[in-house]
Formats: sequence, structure tokens, C-alpha cells
Amino acid sequence: RFRFCGDLDCPDWVLAEISTLAKISSVKLKLICSQVLKDLLGQGIDFEKILKLTADAKFESGDVKATVAVLSFIISSAAKHSVDSESLSSELQQLGLPKEHASGLCRSYEEKQGPLQESLRGSSLRQLKQAQALMGSLG
Repeated sequence: RFRFCGDLDCPDWVLAEISTLAKISSVKLKLICSQVLKDLLGQGIDFEKILKLTADAKFESGDVKATVAVLSFIISSAAKHSVDSESLSSELQQLGLPKEHASGLCRSYEEKQGPLQESLRGSSLRQLKQAQALMGSLG
């Protein structure tokens, strides 16, 4: 059971993609993380930059999309469940992510954890209000 997964087992698809993340250098992974964080914070994502970063790993477009999806899941879930970067790093290493990769990812996460949690709270509040409005219009 993993804290970043809300004290549940890690989803199989995330486990499967951990090996994909390990195929790129830890430095490139950190740069991709910063793009994913920008996206999660509503600042958009530079997919061209991500394609360049993954080019030497011979990633196909499916691998690139899976990389973005798994990083987005890991980072947003960790923020949602208020997991500190040290615990996140330890959990990712337990799942098979190399230490340098986990450290880079967690440094990026730690830098943006506060704003990310605020952003996620704001979006879940918006979703709640939309659901309430929808329920009101149905009633």
C-alpha cells in the first residue's frame, strides 16, 4: 500500500510505466517533470520539448504519452494525499524507479507542492460547485 495512492495498492498501469521512466536519464526525467508540473498548474505543456527529451530513448508517441500520464498521476496523487517528497521518493524506489530518478522527480514535486495543492483544491471545489449546480437544475 502506497501513501501517494491514498494508502491503496499502486495501479498496475503505473507499475508498468515505471520501467519506461527508468529508460530516460534522471536529468531528462526532471525536465519532463517540470513540464508536467506546468501543465498541472494550468500553465500548459510543451509537448515538442518532451518529444526532444525522449528522442534518444527511442520512445514512440505512446511511450511519450504514457510517460506524461504516469508522471501526472504520481505528482497529482502525491499532492492530493499530502505526501512529503521523502516518502514519495522512498515509495517510488520500492516500485523500482532508480534512486536518482526518484530524487529528481521529488525535487521538482517539492518545489511546486504548495501551489499544486492549492490548484488541485481549487479545481475540486469548481467540480463540486458544477455538480451542485447540475443537481440543482435537475431538481
